[in-house]
Amino acid sequence: MCEHDPLPELPLPHLCEDCAVAILDFLYDFLTVFESRYGNQIRSYYDDRSCHNLIEPDHNRPADDPPF
Repeated sequence: MCEHDPLPELPLPHLCEDCAVAILDFLYDFLTVFESRYGNQIRSYYDDRSCHNLIEPDHNRPADDPPF
């Protein structure tokens, strides 16, 4: 049993095991459906902001010029 509360500022009620498992199953199923529906948009969002898209290549630099 984990005694560290990862979200101490978010009070959560005590749940019986059956309820906790039912909620977890619902969340997994919801996230699966959500990712199936919006996954391409989410990946596109992060791909547009990834490091390889943030720095424009310097096409004027000679190919044999070291980067540093």
